[in-house]
Amino acid sequence: MKNKQNFKMTLGYRFMALLFVTFVFVGCSKDYLDEPQNTEGLTEEVVFNSRQITESFIAGIYANYKGQYDDPDTGGLYSLDFARVMKGNDLIQADAWYGIDYAHQNREPNFRRTLFNWDFNYQTINYANILIQGVTDSNLSDSEKTEFIAIGKALRAYHHFQLLLDYAPNYNNDRDLVRIPYYTERVSLETVGGKEPAPLSEVMDQILLDINDAIADLPETRTGKSFINKAVANGMKARILAVTKDDWAGLSEAASAAYGGNASSAVVSSNWGSGFTNMEDDEWLWALFQNGTSETNYYWGHAAAMMDHFTLSYQATYVNPNFVSEFSATDVRNTFSDFYNVSASVPWREYVTGKFAFAFDSDIVVMRKSEMVLLDAEAQYQLGNFTAAKALLFALQSERDPNAVISSNTGIQLFEEILLERRKEMYGEFGVEWFDAKRYNRAILRDDVHRIPTDVAADSPLFYLKIPQAEIDASEFYTDAINIE
Repeated sequence: MKNKQNFKMTLGYRFMALLFVTFVFVGCSKDYLDEPQNTEGLTEEVVFNSRQITESFIAGIYANYKGQYDDPDTGGLYSLDFARVMKGNDLIQADAWYGIDYAHQNREPNFRRTLFNWDFNYQTINYANILIQGVTDSNLSDSEKTEFIAIGKALRAYHHFQLLLDYAPNYNNDRDLVRIPYYTERVSLETVGGKEPAPLSEVMDQILLDINDAIADLPETRTGKSFINKAVANGMKARILAVTKDDWAGLSEAASAAYGGNASSAVVSSNWGSGFTNMEDDEWLWALFQNGTSETNYYWGHAAAMMDHFTLSYQATYVNPNFVSEFSATDVRNTFSDFYNVSASVPWREYVTGKFAFAFDSDIVVMRKSEMVLLDAEAQYQLGNFTAAKALLFALQSERDPNAVISSNTGIQLFEEILLERRKEMYGEFGVEWFDAKRYNRAILRDDVHRIPTDVAADSPLFYLKIPQAEIDASEFYTDAINIE
């Protein structure tokens, strides 16, 4: 990992920091948890032999998702997602934070996107391994061990998956390709050297093993929507299987379990037209709570801080007029306006969106039930169950637009309609346009209206980041040849 000695020292200090971070982490009710006793100087043996302090350690991992690091575009889990948002055709970024991601230039071995995504994900994987090992060796009850180990495995699976997305080409193009290592044991201050990178298939096998174990053992209940439970883990599995594309029945099963099985009720949301700020909305599966003070200093916490032009914030993200034209006038998601009245002189600034409202307490969406409904529709299409696919698609469309009619498309046109609906529903969230283009080997062709009209060919190297130079320099397993593209 990046500069092994420095990275390991960082892990050591951050581990101790996790003992002090977010002991008052907030759930979906936004009530504070009871604050435990001061943990200064506690050893791991003490931490993992107390359910309360173990829960605080896990809460610290989640709090790190909202971290504020060196720059606003490398701030936590949300910054991984929004960087992917910026790589498509539907949105346009001004010369501001994420502008280098928008230009497809933030992928070189020493650039901050490359360094941050690598460090953040492997750091979280190490926290997960510390949790798993600490709990395994503890005197907690068997039921507590099962629950906490399942959380650790879900975290480990999710962040290995993020690394596959960011540092490797399309998984199905060459499953034997060697790009990244996976870790199932902690990295300590005494650990010397790195781990040999593995074939993509081996990494994916470990991801699926971990997420399946997590789903089996996680409870349905949780403290709040910032925490992982069985439904969230099923949502993770659905995204993973959407990339492998070799188990459509499994994808449908996982997606259905994530949204609860009733598509019509799952897609009901009060957030559209209200700024996408409230994690208490039943349609949200997983989110990052913002308390309105410490977590969003200097406008960390995107997408709202980037996309809201009606409130003082970065006001940096615009909407492609051709994407705007895909929305009917009666669609509640049609929140676009020519706010600056500059369409003639600066076409790329013609439209802004009111989807996200910025405030320091605007919650950050990570995963929603509507995404799972559309993944289920995609799975049904791939299984040849076209009537079921249309019904799932219409469950969402009819909730968003009272004038919607059930699709009459067949074949590839139905498939394209599902992918378009995914873009319309989830733009600005986790990079759905980039995600779908990458897993289906599709190009991203930008319209001329773009500020930087860079096209990305199917399976282009622009779909993944280079291995950090610090990793190459510190590891005996890498050479500079791995970054030739």
